[in-house]
Amino acid sequence: MNIRKEPVLLGLTAGVVALIAGRWFEEPFFPQKFNATVRAYETKAVPTTTLAGTVGKPAVRANYFTEPSETKSLPPRLLDFPPRASLTFAAVPLEIGPDYRHLYALRMDGGALAGVTIAQTGDTAAAAPEPVAEPEAPVAGQGTTRAQREAQAARTYDRIWIVGQSSPFFGTIEVDNLDLIELEAKKQFDGVVLRLRRYNVDTGKVGELQTFGAGQVERITDIALADTLRNQVRRQERLVPDTPGHLTERRKLIVWLLEQARENTTLYDDALRHALRYRELSPFDLEGLRLMQRVLRARGDFAGEVAMLEALPQDGAEAAFRFEGLGSAKARLGLWIEAEVDLRKATQLAPTDCRPHAALADFLRQRGQSKQALAVAQRAEQTLGSIQDAAELARVRTVITACLLAVGDVAGARACQQGIAEELRAPYLEGCLLYAGGDTAGALAAFQKAAGSIDSGAALVGQCACLVRTGQVQEAHDLALRAFDQEPLHRGRIATCLAAAFCRTGQFESALLWLDRALEAEPQDPYAFYLRGRVLRLANQSGPATEALAEALRQRDDFVHAIAEMAAVQTARAEAGGDAQVTAAVEARRYADRAVELAAKPSMELYEFQGLCAFTAADPSGASAAFAAARDLAPDERLKWYGKGAAAVVDYSRGLVDEPATALQRMVQDLGKDDPMAKWAQGTLDAIFDHAEKETLGDGFERSEPGTTWKGDQDGALGATIVQGQLVFDGAFSRTGPMEVKTERVGAVLRAKNFLAVGITMQQGSKHQKTNDFTGLGIEIVTGNGNTDLSVRVGIREQKPFLRIKDGSGKDKDAILQPPITVGDFVASARQQLELRVVPRGEPTSGQFALLVQWNGIVVHRHDLTLLTRNSTPELKTVLFASGDRLAAVDVVFDDYRLERRKDNR
Repeated sequence: MNIRKEPVLLGLTAGVVALIAGRWFEEPFFPQKFNATVRAYETKAVPTTTLAGTVGKPAVRANYFTEPSETKSLPPRLLDFPPRASLTFAAVPLEIGPDYRHLYALRMDGGALAGVTIAQTGDTAAAAPEPVAEPEAPVAGQGTTRAQREAQAARTYDRIWIVGQSSPFFGTIEVDNLDLIELEAKKQFDGVVLRLRRYNVDTGKVGELQTFGAGQVERITDIALADTLRNQVRRQERLVPDTPGHLTERRKLIVWLLEQARENTTLYDDALRHALRYRELSPFDLEGLRLMQRVLRARGDFAGEVAMLEALPQDGAEAAFRFEGLGSAKARLGLWIEAEVDLRKATQLAPTDCRPHAALADFLRQRGQSKQALAVAQRAEQTLGSIQDAAELARVRTVITACLLAVGDVAGARACQQGIAEELRAPYLEGCLLYAGGDTAGALAAFQKAAGSIDSGAALVGQCACLVRTGQVQEAHDLALRAFDQEPLHRGRIATCLAAAFCRTGQFESALLWLDRALEAEPQDPYAFYLRGRVLRLANQSGPATEALAEALRQRDDFVHAIAEMAAVQTARAEAGGDAQVTAAVEARRYADRAVELAAKPSMELYEFQGLCAFTAADPSGASAAFAAARDLAPDERLKWYGKGAAAVVDYSRGLVDEPATALQRMVQDLGKDDPMAKWAQGTLDAIFDHAEKETLGDGFERSEPGTTWKGDQDGALGATIVQGQLVFDGAFSRTGPMEVKTERVGAVLRAKNFLAVGITMQQGSKHQKTNDFTGLGIEIVTGNGNTDLSVRVGIREQKPFLRIKDGSGKDKDAILQPPITVGDFVASARQQLELRVVPRGEPTSGQFALLVQWNGIVVHRHDLTLLTRNSTPELKTVLFASGDRLAAVDVVFDDYRLERRKDNR
């Protein structure tokens, strides 16, 4: 019978509906409410538990995943980085040039000049040049021609020409109420009578008074006054009419008078008189005030300049000039805040005048605010059209050029300097441009050309700086000694030039003496402090070097070379070890990072130095990144090898072997075996491969028994046991025993030639008898006939460090040595770290060894071994021992056994 699904589904649906409907119409069920009852708490006795440590075996250290005798490869050894040049040396800064942040572009080779020593002639007073005697005037009639004698006499005496004679009469014209300058220029002598006190050019003698002209036989045709400076001034003054229409000529006259006043200071009065007359003829022209200010500054009349400025109104057309001048005056007094306020007010009052902007820019540049100075100088450059005078324009362009040089923009400074008229270009400024651009020879020539100009003192400093930079230190020394007394205003910088010259030759004592003089002249000179820090660092005086460099950075915190020097000092402190090692390493890293950050342009040298500091500070990742950056900056393939080699050293320190080995092998192949870098690479490869053949074996005694790895000789019941993870000799010697107990590491070094080092930590307990005792660590070679050829034992004997060496065959007593050893801060009851290590004697490939005895990480003795060589095949035993009197108590513990050995043929 076939069953259809439709009836089945219908039946199931009807059953489900009936079930639901039955429960829907039932009465609801409500459960009864729960009521809790409260019962009293019943106390129970706490079960007693045995405290840990009161019974049973003492707890011991355990590491169930490491075998005590497991050998491991030695951790990567410390490798030397590739050879590199010494940290570069900041060139001597000039008055116009890069600031201390951008001075890094003018670096010199930091290594000492090979085979060069400056010959000194004593103190500056003794070495000062003798005054050059002026040549004596030739005696009339002796050794000179008539024409020469007349030319010489014309400089001092007047001349009168009369009719019929080609040669003039020489002498001194004496007149009353007659302008001889006007008479000389007009050359009209009708009715003129002149009296001349004759001078004989042949005999050199002055004669009687003679009258010429106005009825006399000797009629005057021409006269010429003596060619003295006063007559030249009178001639120039006559050329300037006293009218408002000739102000330009009067300004030129003032400038000429200021130039001549360098030889005769009385001409400053004439220049000031003409400046006042200029002001009277043009009372609303600020140029008169600027000329008066220029004269007062030239003559050094600071009080007069300030009085003139303060008398001006604080508003109106003259206000900007007033605040500009007062700001410059306050800057000379060191009133920096007030000076900047006045200068900025001057720029606000005259926004379209480039001169206040130039004054503010120059102030900011000298204060070390080069970036702000450049912004103001650019504003001054935009308003150059406000000046028509070529000389004033040259002055402003010089300020703009100096601001561009301060930030290292040599090309921009050169372009700005081209805007100065050819005849107004100062040789000193040209020398500064060439010095900043790296053309030291051209700069030296320009500075020499500036001798005798208004910048002669600064030019002498420039010459010394050029000679130091080119390595001509003897010439720099001699020139600076002469300039030291000649230019008192530049003594500070001249002294630093001398110190820099001595620093380049390694004559540090002389350099420090001159730096003392430099700081006497300029107590806040950052370069002098930087140079002092560098000299002290090279002289291994890290403490004073740190103080000097810190003072340099207090003056200029962006001095890149000083920051790099501070990093070098901290690196040296870190490498010296001690309590401050970690702190010094971190500080070195911070300073190196700061130098890289502040450098105006990326520097391969700074990146390399940053990598070294990062590695010293245990930051291999940072070191790798720095070395990679240095490699990428290298201009040629050869210079890239330092970054590659240094990166290989870092990779090896991180446990890699194949990658650095491959890089070093390629370096050897590409450079050739005679290249210094290739020699370093080959030596590093040999060190890596040699180190890979070494292994270490340690035993922390983390078990309950010595086991089969240690075999000992007992004295009665006294022997080696393990207590709480330490190997212990605890008990007393017997009456008839050998009075020595020892234990040796089984199979430590099967061939003595493979031994490298063994170390142990030892401590004597309070029960140990300290009379006639000797406990410690030893190594020994026993031949097949039972003779001990080599025995070295180091430890504590009668509360003092003790060492005994037997390095001879048979029973030769002369071969037993007991050299005295000294351990700093020795405390007999403290834990002692003992180590015996062998190192190659002489060359690394030498077959001879030397023994180094170390106590608490310090080498306390060195001994050249005789019987332990590269060919020694007997077994070498490492032993822990204790000896003493009969029945003496022994209480000594050993821990952290360490053995280093070679893998080959062991």
